[in-house]
Amino acid sequence: MKGSLTLRVSLALILIVASSAAGLGLYLYHAFVGEIVRRDEIALRGKLRQVQQLLATPDAQALLHERPQYFRDTMSGQENALVRILDADGRLLLDINPAGERYPLPSLADGVMQTPILAWSSRAGAPAAVISGSARLGDERAVRVLVARVYADRSAMFARYRNQIVLGCTGAALLAGLLAALMLVRGLRPLRAIAAHAALVRPGRLDSQIDGAQAPRELQPLIAALNAMLVRLHDGYTRLSGFSADLAHEFRTPVNSLLVQMQVALAQPRSAGEIEELLVSNVEELERLARMIDSMLFLARAQQEDVVPVRETLEIGEEFARVAEFFEGMAEEREVRLACSGAGTVQADAQLLRRALANLLSNAIRHAHPGTTVTLAADVRAGHTELIVTNQGDPIGADDLPHLFERFYRADAARSTGAGSTGLGLSIVSAIMALHRGRAEVRTAPGTVSFVLLFPVN
Repeated sequence: MKGSLTLRVSLALILIVASSAAGLGLYLYHAFVGEIVRRDEIALRGKLRQVQQLLATPDAQALLHERPQYFRDTMSGQENALVRILDADGRLLLDINPAGERYPLPSLADGVMQTPILAWSSRAGAPAAVISGSARLGDERAVRVLVARVYADRSAMFARYRNQIVLGCTGAALLAGLLAALMLVRGLRPLRAIAAHAALVRPGRLDSQIDGAQAPRELQPLIAALNAMLVRLHDGYTRLSGFSADLAHEFRTPVNSLLVQMQVALAQPRSAGEIEELLVSNVEELERLARMIDSMLFLARAQQEDVVPVRETLEIGEEFARVAEFFEGMAEEREVRLACSGAGTVQADAQLLRRALANLLSNAIRHAHPGTTVTLAADVRAGHTELIVTNQGDPIGADDLPHLFERFYRADAARSTGAGSTGLGLSIVSAIMALHRGRAEVRTAPGTVSFVLLFPVN
């Protein structure tokens, strides 16, 4: 649902307050009406008793003939009081009814002092009530008394009360909506500050953090999450910028080499042998570029979250033997021996595992001292299966160790032969291990360097 949050919350609060106030007003109205009716009924019964007591006095007979209005005068609100007295035979002895109202006559059983109150409506539609009772006129003969009241002011009073309830409910709802709008405007101020800060975020300002010291407690998790996101974005952007710069540098060198060689060759006539030598050199550079592009594509695919390796149970000894056999020629050329030890199984993608082992083994052979042995070993410890490739060569500098698995990173010149290296081999190894929920690490000891693949034991 689109629209203003302040407006929606204000309207919702208006509806809630109006409904609650209306319900409370309705309850109070019915309670008020019931109390007024109850009090009027008590008063009507009291007036009936007054008339009954007055008829029992010795001079009641004379009052009926000489001062009939006296019976109405005993009741408050004389203009709305109706009194009728009948003898035992039903003859009318007194009828005070100036407006000529026609009202029901409650039946009175023998021996009953008074009937229940009966409600009726006047000619003008006003509510009214009548009650009947028995009395004795001057202690001589029995008579029947009817006392009635027309409550002309009751409807008007109830109408005013209803109007006051409606006005009160409306005012309370509008006031609640106004206060809700003001509270929301003030309460959403931290969100507006966050939005203003987010609007300033751009590639050059990803390291800017949102200050949540003054923000409400409810917004602290959101601010913490946004700050963490900015840190990740800054780190990713920094890595991407560095990767782009490294990539441009790595491509520039072979491309410039190709251009220079071609320009020199075209500067003057060349023999067929010289042209062939130039083409062989160019092929080597192009192959290096092809390997670099292939490695970069692999790293790009490996970083996608939907890439899932096809794991299977692999015999470690067989995988070592397969990789060692492939690199026997390279080892003989470098005057290095290969040795494999360890057994067991590992859960991994076969192609990815072989690529990681091949990268580590080729790297180990290139940097091993002639006449030494490069070993492939396996071990299980601390919930991990470790595949270890160890060589004896020049030590790795302490400053280089933290960066060995970064893209295009090469250690110092003492260890770097530079022959065909793209600087992406160890980065690929690290990406492969990340796909397997493991990790790659390097361990050094005097005279030896070990690269270790740690696979979690399921």
